[in-house]
Amino acid sequence: MGKFVRDLMRRGVITCHTDTPLPEVARRMTENKVTAVVVVDEGGEVCGVISRKDLVKVYNQDYKNMVAEDVMSPDVVTIIPDIPVEAAALIMLDKNIARLVIVHEKPATQRPVGILSMSDIVRDMAE
Repeated sequence: MGKFVRDLMRRGVITCHTDTPLPEVARRMTENKVTAVVVVDEGGEVCGVISRKDLVKVYNQDYKNMVAEDVMSPDVVTIIPDIPVEAAALIMLDKNIARLVIVHEKPATQRPVGILSMSDIVRDMAE
């Protein structure tokens, strides 16, 4: 029997709000040893994601006066934890993305509960 996203996903999503200054976003990434931070709205629902690449793109700009909303990717691909990892891997490959944000299945909210990255899948292959 195959594994499900819930078996490999990392729980405890590192988040920030749309108005979080970029130096704070970078600090959260560094301190938590993650490659992306999920941006949430006032209700705690996913509205974007910021990767290391997004931060590096603005390094030569006035990033100290920028906030998460200025650089976040608003097109976040979310999935529920109860789908097979194989399906999640195909989604990542099809969308050319390195991670998926896992959200609650019920109630149908967009509150993040985990992250599944390509690194998690590779780590599973190595075990």
